[in-house]
Amino acid sequence: MPQTARMSQTTNEFWLKLLFKVKLYEAYGDAFQNLFSRLMELSNPKFQSVVPWGDWGDGGNDGWIQDDGHYFQVYGPKPTTKDTGTEALKKAIADFDKLPKKWANVRRYSFVFNDRYCGIPAPLGSAMQKLKIDKSLDETGVKGCKELTDIFMILPETKRQEIIPGIPAGQPDYFDPRCVGELLSNLADNANSGFSYLSGSAPDFDEKIKINGLTAPISEFIKHHFWHVSVVDEFLDARGSGLQQAISEEIRTLYKASKEAIPDSDLDAPNIRYAWLLEHLIPPVARTHPHSLAAYRNAAQIVISKYFETCDAYEHPVSLNTK
Repeated sequence: MPQTARMSQTTNEFWLKLLFKVKLYEAYGDAFQNLFSRLMELSNPKFQSVVPWGDWGDGGNDGWIQDDGHYFQVYGPKPTTKDTGTEALKKAIADFDKLPKKWANVRRYSFVFNDRYCGIPAPLGSAMQKLKIDKSLDETGVKGCKELTDIFMILPETKRQEIIPGIPAGQPDYFDPRCVGELLSNLADNANSGFSYLSGSAPDFDEKIKINGLTAPISEFIKHHFWHVSVVDEFLDARGSGLQQAISEEIRTLYKASKEAIPDSDLDAPNIRYAWLLEHLIPPVARTHPHSLAAYRNAAQIVISKYFETCDAYEHPVSLNTK
């Protein structure tokens, strides 16, 4: 395989995994169940999703593999839910108790839990072991975000792109300025008021990358896309300083939100926040086609690079050193 092809494949693998992690961090309730069902449908053609039916409900079954007698129950709590481990434990046992009343041949039981990469609570794992013994099951287990990511990453790339369409190019040589323009206009239309200008000069680019914990290839993306910032500057210069400051404030607001969505407990949090920002910068119109989505993700990287340099996105080294 040529070197450029290998680099492209590696870049694709990186984006697919990172953007899938963003999806998991944000998914809860029906969105998490739908994401899991789609993942299982792509990985196992015998998997069938189940939806509640009137008073009958779903009988504790959110999806199953009939031939294997394998039943799945899915729990995706909101990120703000407190003590999710206790609630997960209650739900795992209560929903299993429903299964034999309405479903036959229950031999395997998996509880799918959006732990947001925090790990499976020990009491939940222990309870599933006890359940296996008490009910004479062939298999029980808990699938968290790590296990779901593993399933996702062994899918063929074409199937992964059904879940994560329009992945951005590694280092595109050309950007459509219309994408940047619409991105910035979309930000300006939704920008907050009452903003204030940042004071002081921007820090050294490499210093800021290092102190914020960004690693390759994200660090290289930021550096590369910064060379295209002139496209953004030309767009903003033609529209006056008010638009630039409005967008600056919106980027700051988005970055603060990314810190709430992606916890510091994830060792890869700085890089995942970069992908989170990409997803939230993109206007809805861009999601109608994978090629459009890829173009807007590339454009969004230029925007992030610009406001990374001005310290609207990510932390200024001075602020980190004073904590």
